[in-house]
Amino acid sequence: MEYVIIGNSAAAIGAVESIRKVDREGTVTVISSEKEHVYSRPLIAHLVAGEAGEDKMPYRQADFYRKMGVRLLLGHKVNGVNYEDQKVFINGGGELAYDRLLIATGSKVSVPSIPGLGLEGVTAFQTCAEARAIVEMLKAGRKKAVVIGAGLIGLRAAYGLQKGGAGVTVVEFLPRVLSRVLDAEGSELVESILKKGGLNVLTGRSVREITGTGGRVAGVVLDNGEKLPCDLVVIATGVAPNLELAAGLKTGRGIVVNQFFQTSYSNVYAAGDVAETMDIPRGVPRVNANWPNAHEQGRVAGLNMAGRPVPYKGSIGMNAVSFCGVPVISIGVFDPDAEPESGYETKIRKNPEANIYQKLVFKQNRLKGAIFIGDLGCCGAVKDLIESQMLAGIIKDSILEERYQLYGFLRKRRQEKLEGKQVRWPETYSITQKYQKSFNEETWTERERDQRPW
Repeated sequence: MEYVIIGNSAAAIGAVESIRKVDREGTVTVISSEKEHVYSRPLIAHLVAGEAGEDKMPYRQADFYRKMGVRLLLGHKVNGVNYEDQKVFINGGGELAYDRLLIATGSKVSVPSIPGLGLEGVTAFQTCAEARAIVEMLKAGRKKAVVIGAGLIGLRAAYGLQKGGAGVTVVEFLPRVLSRVLDAEGSELVESILKKGGLNVLTGRSVREITGTGGRVAGVVLDNGEKLPCDLVVIATGVAPNLELAAGLKTGRGIVVNQFFQTSYSNVYAAGDVAETMDIPRGVPRVNANWPNAHEQGRVAGLNMAGRPVPYKGSIGMNAVSFCGVPVISIGVFDPDAEPESGYETKIRKNPEANIYQKLVFKQNRLKGAIFIGDLGCCGAVKDLIESQMLAGIIKDSILEERYQLYGFLRKRRQEKLEGKQVRWPETYSITQKYQKSFNEETWTERERDQRPW
């Protein structure tokens, strides 16, 4: 069996590991346009900030590909795929035949049309190579940065730049930050946190031109004529599924797949940020692009590619980040006003002075989404409720207050999951006897609060 995987990030790694669990003999080829060993993309902001060194970046150990028996083609761009003849065409004239193909090309940066993009010192913020280039620019004394875009990528870039010693201005065309991650009230709170932390945030503004001197960036001009001197510009105006190889496949916003990750060709699969999967709380296909989803989708896709049918139950959009020490998480349906359907109900607990904002979104007595800023209490239980889509009426009014009804419910759920379950140790462990889980009532503590303290 000839397996070919296009991409070398979370989804690709999950697929490789799954294929090798089922098929130790087939040939597995991984092709990537990047020249990097697989790395943890969410860490690049921490690399710029100086909080993570190069030793923390690898997502798997250096001998991963050798142990998995992978033929690795790094620095090779795929120009196209003939899905009828089952061939992959590589830049430079090479081609590969496949029996099973996985498209795991992830997302690509949506670059606006702005004069001056070609100046030295203008960069995107998606790859490890781009993060290293920014680090070198900071070391060279470039200390004034403009970040275009105030989504997750833009604000992560701004965080890394600020921690790396730069003064940072964030320019956002929309009227608020993180508009695709938070509702209006959550965005307002995060923006105040950013400004208190020293970031200059300009919303409702766009960059008209990037100016330079001697081929090197020197500043930006805003749509209102205001000029911002800078020596580094980061383009973070959003990403979209990389559909460059999707010609001939059914697509929506991403590549359309079934529950086994098959595309419109049964031997061609897609997973990760490039694929549309069933959104659990909304019940419709959607691209839910994040690292854990990508790895899990790759893992399930790999099993199916190797002949072990495993249906994928669906994904949940989830974003987790921290600004100035304040954690921010959004899950599922976080802004009912932005949804095409009505009928949502919300419950909110907040204390702006303490940087706390919590919001739950319900529909038809089921928890559909949530926002947690500053206080992550019960976030894990909330994610479980969204994922399971079970009726939540009995605890709907007690979740944010963490009253006894919630803990009684969680206790029962825990007991159902644990009681009498047996765990088989992996063959590599020296322990041979089975371990049986049990639920101990005495070790479970209840808390009943009339009102949660701040």
